[in-house]
Amino acid sequence: MSRARPKGTISFDELLEGEDRAAEPLDLAPERARDWQKKLAEISRQKVEAPELALPAFTLVRGGDLFERAKAKAPVRGVPGELSTALESRLRLVPNRAPAEERDAAWAGTMAVVSGNPALARRMLLAKPITLTIIPEGRDYRSYGFPRHTNPNAAGIFWNGTGEERAQIALREEWIVAKPYLAWHEMMHAVHLLAFTTREREMLDRFLLPVAVTRRRVEEVLAIYAERAMGADYGADDLGAPGIYGQTRRDWADRAVLAQFMRELLLPPAPLKR
Repeated sequence: MSRARPKGTISFDELLEGEDRAAEPLDLAPERARDWQKKLAEISRQKVEAPELALPAFTLVRGGDLFERAKAKAPVRGVPGELSTALESRLRLVPNRAPAEERDAAWAGTMAVVSGNPALARRMLLAKPITLTIIPEGRDYRSYGFPRHTNPNAAGIFWNGTGEERAQIALREEWIVAKPYLAWHEMMHAVHLLAFTTREREMLDRFLLPVAVTRRRVEEVLAIYAERAMGADYGADDLGAPGIYGQTRRDWADRAVLAQFMRELLLPPAPLKR
């Protein structure tokens, strides 16, 4: 029996005018290798070398080619059990009495984004831990620790503030099942702001800023392309959403460089839906 679609106002704009989310790029410089190797060993109980953190997807946005590697190998897809367990320990769920279906969907959707690429999963172990909060229907995000300029009608939000111990993702309870791509969207914000190096973020800015214009819009374009890579199935309201949200979903193209980048980055297990 299918569930009726939720009613009420929904917005894809996460933040009103105000402070931007803080980026905390990883420092994977060779001279810091001992530091991050020690941290990874403590969290995952495994020794990790620099090549195991490499993200070949960036050869696309810096103007290269994925096939420029002398001996290109098929990427390893899927995160082994012990690494998955370590990754789950970095995510804390605050369900706020949400039903089991919503709890399970929120958790699974969030974890799915970092469960295809082992290198990305290891990077998320180095990044700031995340709290995933389910916001009950009719309640305000700002009552759950989100900043004053959070859009109260947003379907979901990612927030990271400088100096805060944990980053935060929140999903509105009534939209979790109806729009499963919301969890993918918000977790991609976490990946972008917490799991890339400064150089990688600069490459993305150079690639996208000429069209996106602002860094906040760059964040949204990347998150929308992650939705598509993970297999989002859109309704008319998604495609007709105002501004960059509807436009990017409508203009997405399978063979676009950014689409190829996102598939190579996330390595989703399921084939892309069309």
